[in-house]
Amino acid sequence: MKKIIVILGPTATHKTQLSLCIAEKFPVEIISADSMQFYKGMEIGTDKVGKDIRSKVPHYLIDIVTVQEEFNIAEFKKHAEAVIGNIFGRKRVPLIVGGSGLYIRSITEGFPVEFSAPPDAALRKELDVLPFAVLRKMAESIDKDASDKVSDRKRLIRIIEFFRQTGRKISSLENQEVRYEFLKIGLIKEKRLLYLDIEKRVEEMFNSGFVEEVQRLRDIYSNWSKTALQAIGYKEILQYLDGTISLKETKEEIKKRTRHFAKRQITWFKKEDNVHWIDITDFSDAKEQAEKLVEEFLYGHSN
Repeated sequence: MKKIIVILGPTATHKTQLSLCIAEKFPVEIISADSMQFYKGMEIGTDKVGKDIRSKVPHYLIDIVTVQEEFNIAEFKKHAEAVIGNIFGRKRVPLIVGGSGLYIRSITEGFPVEFSAPPDAALRKELDVLPFAVLRKMAESIDKDASDKVSDRKRLIRIIEFFRQTGRKISSLENQEVRYEFLKIGLIKEKRLLYLDIEKRVEEMFNSGFVEEVQRLRDIYSNWSKTALQAIGYKEILQYLDGTISLKETKEEIKKRTRHFAKRQITWFKKEDNVHWIDITDFSDAKEQAEKLVEEFLYGHSN
């Protein structure tokens, strides 16, 4: 069975840094599983790998659509499967890296996302104004198995939407046969340290020209897709540029949203099967552990 490596975990756990270290030592090519790195021009806010590095280490599913375009999980899976096949054709190993748990699981567990029902904008608008507790109760009454596995408003709405459009429970979809063997490496750190790193990262993003990046994108594209506007930081800075919130409020809101996002990621990944968890606090030690795991996975031994 062909082998794929996955590096996953919440934001600010140095997944990209570790993936580049793995790429220096093993014959891998990197596939991004970050749902916002697909967008051209979203560099600083998505912590995207620089073009200079990408010219040396192959990366895929980065910069493939504009912020005006929608890009969903079905599109991701279609593109990712094609890239995986091409990487295997070059006798190399795909390395999937990111924090978008459902996108990763569409590959590792064969979620049949391409057979999902189309979005219903009117229904989504109607459901989105409901209190979270009401929304969850409604989703549970339709499909408790699916509802128990999600913790965010968007996924609960999707459960209801799928049932309304198809008359079937979304949990009734059978996963497709998984054709690969996976090594899943999960990165984690103590929550207090993680939140401190998030605060630091947000400040660094602003110092690196985050506001100017969003301004340039707004000058080019007047209408952004709903998917693009979900990217943490971009919506807030657009509000700042419109004069509706202050710079201080912008930073605080981005930090808060990022902390909440990291918390949801941790909750999701705790349910992931067969993950080798590594504490990333000491990066050198974590790198050594990860390299041993990769060597054993690829070659059946480690030094």
